[in-house]
Amino acid sequence: MSADRPVSGSIHFMPAAAATSEVRCDACGTPFELRYAFQQVAVRSESYRVCSQACRASVLEPARSAERASARGPVRIAVLNQKGGTGKTTTAVNLAAGLADAGRRVLLIDTDAQGHVAVSLGVRGEKTLYHVLVEEAEPARVAVPLTEHLHVITSSSTLASAEIYLARMNEGRDRILRSRLASATQYDYVILDCGPSLSVLNMNALTYADELLVPVSCDFLSLVGVRQILKTVKHVNELLLHPVRVLGVLPTFYDQRNRISDESVKTLESHFGDRVLPPIRVNTRLKEAPSHGQTIFQYAPDSRGAADYRRVVRWVLERTENGARQRHGEEARA
Repeated sequence: MSADRPVSGSIHFMPAAAATSEVRCDACGTPFELRYAFQQVAVRSESYRVCSQACRASVLEPARSAERASARGPVRIAVLNQKGGTGKTTTAVNLAAGLADAGRRVLLIDTDAQGHVAVSLGVRGEKTLYHVLVEEAEPARVAVPLTEHLHVITSSSTLASAEIYLARMNEGRDRILRSRLASATQYDYVILDCGPSLSVLNMNALTYADELLVPVSCDFLSLVGVRQILKTVKHVNELLLHPVRVLGVLPTFYDQRNRISDESVKTLESHFGDRVLPPIRVNTRLKEAPSHGQTIFQYAPDSRGAADYRRVVRWVLERTENGARQRHGEEARA
């Protein structure tokens, strides 16, 4: 019986043999007797036992939220800064891994021909983003399942050929990625690691994504790069008619011993307010993890780098999922 299907009648008892069995509520931990049909809930092939209707609702609501999100499609976040050396790949990899660890279904896509995502995760796909863009391969067949919840579409030097392929198109060349990924609806999040340039591939990423996460290293030149990002976002919104917004700005390589780090964060906060995330501190473990083909959560789960990226994951979940609930409420009221 489906967990959401109402059971006819007012009171429903379990079989007599189970009426006196005492179990603990999976929602609140309270011991109780398993007596009524509503006290057993099935969610995504998992069984739960709950002591009250309130606890039943608390178990069912995340599943309902996930179903609503699936109906709307995944949250699409491009990790982008046109300046190199700001920690884009580190951020994309660890954000995707952290979201997956939180139980979200995540597709991580490398849109940079340097292929650093594959190196960072120690993964090699038989096919890459090139095959999705040029040969119209199904994303589901190209994606490499790294864990149950994290799938990865890698890239390689062949992506440079895809860039040429896109550049030669007369119409719609900025929307090819959006078209090719239209079938990737089984995910809660799609994270795109973008290259450090304003290329045709990056324009494709921007016309696919709904949100931008901008890593900014704590130095003066990176602050200049943020202005370029804002101009690009304006260009996408006005000329390509695709609404993309800055979800957050992430200060990276933060060193509290250097005054420039504090000044950089304060400057970002003066421009972006509460969209500035807590900074990622300078951490040797973050530099070492890619050479072992691991995320920071695998390589050094107790490190400062892991703690900092856990904060990023919580921040993104709160902003995106609360925003989705608010939009859903507005749609329901309309």
